[in-house]
Amino acid sequence: MRKNNHNPELKNFDVELYHDQLGRLGSGVLSFGGNQWACVNLLISDNALELRADDAKFDLIKAVTNEGSTFCLCDCKVNGIALYADYVIDGDLKEAAVDSISVRYSDVSEWFLHWRTVDGSVGKTLSWTRIPKDINVSVETDNEHFDLRSAYCSSRSQLGEDLVLHEHVEFIFSARASKFSLADVKAKTHELSCLLSILLAYPATIISIIVSQGSGRSYRIYFPTFERPQRTKDDSSFWVRCFIQQPALDGRWQSIFDHYYQSKYRKVCWVRLSGMQRYEGFWEYKALGYVSLLDSYLNIRFDKVSFSESLPPSSRKLRKFRQDLAKELPTILSNERDKIVELANKSFSSNKFNLEDKYKLALKETDADITKIINLSEEEFSLIKKVRNRVAHGDDHGLKQEQFPVVIRAESKIALLLTYWAFLDFGLTTQEFITCLEKTHSKLKLAAMIDKVHMDRVTGSADFFSVTIEELQLLKGEKGLRVHGCCIEDDLGNITFSEEYTKMYKDWIHDPTKTSNIHDPERIFGVSKNRARFVNQGYFECEEDNFRVHCMWIIK
Repeated sequence: MRKNNHNPELKNFDVELYHDQLGRLGSGVLSFGGNQWACVNLLISDNALELRADDAKFDLIKAVTNEGSTFCLCDCKVNGIALYADYVIDGDLKEAAVDSISVRYSDVSEWFLHWRTVDGSVGKTLSWTRIPKDINVSVETDNEHFDLRSAYCSSRSQLGEDLVLHEHVEFIFSARASKFSLADVKAKTHELSCLLSILLAYPATIISIIVSQGSGRSYRIYFPTFERPQRTKDDSSFWVRCFIQQPALDGRWQSIFDHYYQSKYRKVCWVRLSGMQRYEGFWEYKALGYVSLLDSYLNIRFDKVSFSESLPPSSRKLRKFRQDLAKELPTILSNERDKIVELANKSFSSNKFNLEDKYKLALKETDADITKIINLSEEEFSLIKKVRNRVAHGDDHGLKQEQFPVVIRAESKIALLLTYWAFLDFGLTTQEFITCLEKTHSKLKLAAMIDKVHMDRVTGSADFFSVTIEELQLLKGEKGLRVHGCCIEDDLGNITFSEEYTKMYKDWIHDPTKTSNIHDPERIFGVSKNRARFVNQGYFECEEDNFRVHCMWIIK
């Protein structure tokens, strides 16, 4: 059982440097960890000529501490009196190639293990149940072949009077065709991070990586990566903010990894989509990033699609061309000018889609309920596209004060739409995405301000009552109807507010002498159950206008 040995602090060691062919190279102070680039500050009085050569590079240098411990510094470059290493391996390796990679991510174990339970009594017997099925998949593409599995790790320790039980999940890559290079170590752990980040809609950050060669001992490897997002220590509701829950993926992992590693979007779009979750910079560049990411996705999706007929340049461009032509060549006759404009029209026609064309085509192919739920309007898309173009060219964004929230909201809607397309690309379904969207408290969902009414309609989580516009206005005016209200339904299906039944219901709710909280219409109203219907959530609606109610009784 491996203990939780995560230590993100910066480490410093006095070391002597050795090379297998060149021998001793000098000494200095090795610093690494803390998410910083590994560096040896060389002693000026003790460094070999090989370290003084311009742009000196070394595949592997061994750094030996005063206590005799060895660190392997890999992919090294010398700059002045400093030697920088892309990777540090805590141990003595003969070659920079490994057979397996074990990686642990921040917060992922909490999500992965949330649904397991611990039964029994402390001091007697404890048993773990509902532990999720291990991931055990094999990935084979034209360029690589490896296995990936998850491993449940646990430990216990005594801290004063407290017995501390620790558990987490690690993900282990095993080479099949050939060994992993150190570049593979970084790439594989990052690729899995991107997949998990999109599924969770939360950045999966690397905590630690351990590599091994054959059946020998394991070695900790260090290289700079992303910072872990800050969370409060007493945050116990992280799981509900994850987009998808782990049980929904049990038994699906092989299919998901097959889709992911065969995806034409993986190396560009999905890497960037997961990376944008970490963006905390200036809002203009976030808008630039998401619209550019959407553009990149659509370019890949419709790479070989074109219009059957050439499209002329926009009328605005032709009008400007005509004006410039008249200004620059005023002596040309009108009919000759028309011929030149017509020639330009034909010459600059195109059968290629622009961003707006591709976006409309993608929406046409997207599930109609999804587009209604995400609800990115044409006006919102046009505005954020305009902002992207201005920012990309270094111009002022030109927004009015009231337009800023529209752009921020449109960014989140684009992120949510791209996440939906990613889910489909991973082999998940539209219905599964809608189920996730309904249940999650993810920041991605909240920031997008989805159409909750259509979501409730699609998921069947609310009842809908069609009324006339006059009836809707009357119902909106009833103060007691929104929560714990009551209505009467006549033989024709007409629904009207009942002040009498509403008072009876609220009196029952606040009655301290009632012996049961079960909502029984016979006890509350004195009417039989076949005459009363409880509506947990509902909408009165007329065309696009609606009025939402909670915990309402309808009595016939």
